[in-house]
Amino acid sequence: MEWKEQMVNQLLDAVDLGYMNEETIGKFSYCHLAVLMEMTMQMENGKEFYLKIKSYLENINLHRLRKQDKITVGFIANYSSTWIGDGLYQLLEKSERFEPYVFLISNHNGQSEELIKEEYRQNLKFFRERNLWVVQTLDLNTGKQYTWEEMGIKPEVCIWLTPWIDLFREHFYLLNYSLDTLHTYIPYGFMIAENENENFVYHQYNQYIHNMAWMNFEESQVAVDMAKKYAFVGDSNAVYTGYPKMDAFYEKLDEEEYIWNKLLQEVGNPKAKKIIWAPHHTLDEQEPVHFSTFAANYMLMLELAEKYQNETVWVVKPHPQLKYKAIKAGIFSDVNEWNTYEQRWRNLKNAEIMDEGMYDRLFKDSDAMILDSVSFLAEYLYVHKPLLLLRRTGQFFNDFGKELVKIHYSADGADGCAIEEFVINVVLKENDEKREERERFFENNLDYKKMGGRNAAENIYAQLAMELKSD
Repeated sequence: MEWKEQMVNQLLDAVDLGYMNEETIGKFSYCHLAVLMEMTMQMENGKEFYLKIKSYLENINLHRLRKQDKITVGFIANYSSTWIGDGLYQLLEKSERFEPYVFLISNHNGQSEELIKEEYRQNLKFFRERNLWVVQTLDLNTGKQYTWEEMGIKPEVCIWLTPWIDLFREHFYLLNYSLDTLHTYIPYGFMIAENENENFVYHQYNQYIHNMAWMNFEESQVAVDMAKKYAFVGDSNAVYTGYPKMDAFYEKLDEEEYIWNKLLQEVGNPKAKKIIWAPHHTLDEQEPVHFSTFAANYMLMLELAEKYQNETVWVVKPHPQLKYKAIKAGIFSDVNEWNTYEQRWRNLKNAEIMDEGMYDRLFKDSDAMILDSVSFLAEYLYVHKPLLLLRRTGQFFNDFGKELVKIHYSADGADGCAIEEFVINVVLKENDEKREERERFFENNLDYKKMGGRNAAENIYAQLAMELKSD
């Protein structure tokens, strides 16, 4: 407690005595701001005081950045699957004001060093193949993270693509950034999950990143309203822009050879229905939320795909953490057993695995999805196709999620007959009775381009350009 008081005093003394300025702000870290936030949470009118100091610090940075010819923008990325699409990056790159980079950070969530490096290699390959300026932050030989000095570049404005800052270590951990960096945040998906105690929503709107970011770019007006309700800072830094990853669904995608084309050719049926299965990773009862039904149906789904080899083609899109979590839960004894399971899918003429990467084309060209994941309940509405939610005991949803569940099909995740009935009746026979209901919900809640006339990347770029316009 004593060190926290010292940090708060250092910060407030620097502000009160006029020591805090453009030259000195970099000597302080976001840990100073974090302990101030913790203290003010316990105070009457603490929110107003915290926001006053936060705004003061942000204005010092804004005054400095507005005088610069170029501003270095860093996308803070940790998975290829959470990449928001190239639209915003390209807008920044084309401008004379900004210089964008992708800072790919390694994840540290309990897996072995070899798994960390294997995952990092895959993610690095993805970003480099997109012709983006990628900053490699991990030495793949030693497993050591490079320092800012070793990399020779440091972002002045960060665009975070994940709120889970505990996945990061050392200087990449949010609280270890110096205060001369401005942080923004784009949610990695739609916030829909809840837990039995009804406090998980605070993880989605009230973490450090939500309360310390200069701006949070929200995917829907519902998200802005929930930030107002659950974040310590309310909606003071929430900006409704839409979700950049969904921009692709408003655009005509290039006609190119894709995973679906290959599978349709393999089965020799161009009219075969294209189904995505997206299993979630929350297997452990100790997880803050419980959505995964994988333990009950991982073989059942394989058998279903095999049964309908001529009528359907499948792409399995597991959550990036499912492999590690399934091994930890004892479903598979080791990585080799997981790989054997994946290979059984690949051995089917009508199936493939898609572990990572962008999934706009995957979604847009599909006919249906079966899932127990969360954000896809909203994301899949952008392609206007039917979806089956696999249920289990312990699944809970916030207010937005409860409304989404009503407009989708659902079945017990262990009920093979019910899952098969969805495939036969809704997918193969095209008896989609919920379509109109889904379309009304989408138009009223998620169609940001129709509401505002611009896509999400354009909205975010316009906000950054306006706020950082040269003096």
